[in-house]
Amino acid sequence: MNLPNTKTSVSALGALITAVIATLGLATNVHAQQSFSATVDGTPWESDNAGINVIPVPLGGTVTITASTKGFSAYPPPKGFADNFSITCPLPKKPERMTTARGSSEVCRVKFTKAARNIMSPDVAKTKNEGLFVTAGGAGDKGYVNFTKVAGKNIEGEFSVELTEETTKQKIAVTGKFAGVDRQVGSKGFN
Repeated sequence: MNLPNTKTSVSALGALITAVIATLGLATNVHAQQSFSATVDGTPWESDNAGINVIPVPLGGTVTITASTKGFSAYPPPKGFADNFSITCPLPKKPERMTTARGSSEVCRVKFTKAARNIMSPDVAKTKNEGLFVTAGGAGDKGYVNFTKVAGKNIEGEFSVELTEETTKQKIAVTGKFAGVDRQVGSKGFN
């Protein structure tokens, strides 16, 4: 009678269980819910899970969080154009508050592009954005990005800034909150 090698079977079963646990852990992180909401000049604005990207760059020492208007990550995207947010800050290793004022060692930049062009549109080259609002960072700038959670691949925070449109110089007040996950394969996250 031929009996299976018990030692080999147990070893194979252990490897299979380890692979399943690792896959479940990865799947949980990849599908973690993200959120990004803001009030832009008194108007509510929101993104959705698929419209948010968190990209830490350890070599450059920065993190960029981007978000597009809710629903525009679907295929096919809705007609029209998505608004976009971009927050770029020095890479936080722990919860901390950073300013948008130039001259500080921890300077964040916030951009809001109103009615951004849709790269899927055949008229993308002919379509202009309605406005590109950026943090000016001048004297008296009280804007900030406050990272309230920085753990592993997860980051959360809030921000409050005054943005200036590059061409018209129109100023708008923006406040918001975000929760995101670094979904880059091979990234070590924030700490």
